[in-house]
Amino acid sequence: MKKKKKRGLLFLIPFVVGVFLYIFVDMLKAGAESHGIMLDVKVLIPWLSAIGLLLGFVGILLTFNFLKKSRKFHSLYQEEMDDDLNETYYVQMYRNLEFGTITSNITSVAILLALVISGSEVIVLDVSRITFSLSFLELVLFLQSQKYLSKTIAIVRQFDLALFSTPKDVLNYINSYDEGERQANLEQSFRILFQLNQYVLPVLYVFLLIISFLIGEIQLLALLLVGAIHVYINVMQLPMVKRYFK
Repeated sequence: MKKKKKRGLLFLIPFVVGVFLYIFVDMLKAGAESHGIMLDVKVLIPWLSAIGLLLGFVGILLTFNFLKKSRKFHSLYQEEMDDDLNETYYVQMYRNLEFGTITSNITSVAILLALVISGSEVIVLDVSRITFSLSFLELVLFLQSQKYLSKTIAIVRQFDLALFSTPKDVLNYINSYDEGERQANLEQSFRILFQLNQYVLPVLYVFLLIISFLIGEIQLLALLLVGAIHVYINVMQLPMVKRYFK
């Protein structure tokens, strides 16, 4: 009974947080307007593109750092004869490889945001092109880090993963893992999908509602995109059902 109540509360969290945020933003906007202050989200655009650019640069440095460590521990693992040290090197080798992969994925998001936001600044607002140019330069550096990642995977996991991989390539790569790692990957993928479906996307609906309230315009396109993603991750369960329940 207690577990059921706890689960029910977890489902309510996004909506409760959304209500409190809406009330807070409503009070903030009312206070600002009473003092003659107009809230304009557009002033945040240059800051957002600059933050994305900075995060992308830091992410590239961290990616190279993790991958270099992975290669270093791989070399030590190949040379060491002591079983205890070998186990330590083995764990650190794969740990840093996965950290590098995760950091690379996050970095790609930051760079993409920096490119899109700064590009919008140039096209729509006709402002400075410095951030946009730097974003392209950062993209080139990121592609170099991707090449380094592919080579590191080939060294550590003995698997040639293409730089621009297809879903089939990645699936073959995951199938090259040992059984325990595959199981851990499967469980984590399920948790991510479940949290995205039940928590993250509902919170995004509330967030877009708040943004609409702040700027006085309904974020129709953003709402449709979030809704499309929400439908997509559920509809894509159908191929699995058809494949295994013929």
